[in-house]
Amino acid sequence: MALSRGKLADIAYIAATTAASIYANPATTKSYIKGLMLFNSNTTAELVKLYNVPDAAAALGTAGVANQIAEFSLKDKETLLFPLNVDGQPTVLTDTNDSIQASTTTASKVTVVVLGDKDP
Repeated sequence: MALSRGKLADIAYIAATTAASIYANPATTKSYIKGLMLFNSNTTAELVKLYNVPDAAAALGTAGVANQIAEFSLKDKETLLFPLNVDGQPTVLTDTNDSIQASTTTASKVTVVVLGDKDP
């Protein structure tokens, strides 16, 4: 196993109200998600919702209450490192299009960086 360290995805905005993928597992890859770095550039607090969504027959699955893993308020101009591990073990995405999805109150205000490794 040769892990590839580095960015898993480019920095991106979180979509508003409807959850969208912030990281989708590529084909023939295992991704080890260690955490997310989030920044709220808005002048007001933003409600952030995170989901760990299994694929739907190799397509992106749908975020919902059954796969929601967190909901929190991110203060204006706040940066937060949100861990996605249990007892030091990262969240592992194994199937094509297993994904981490997110939504927030206002579009183009909260940026996210996905932290982790992948085994190509």
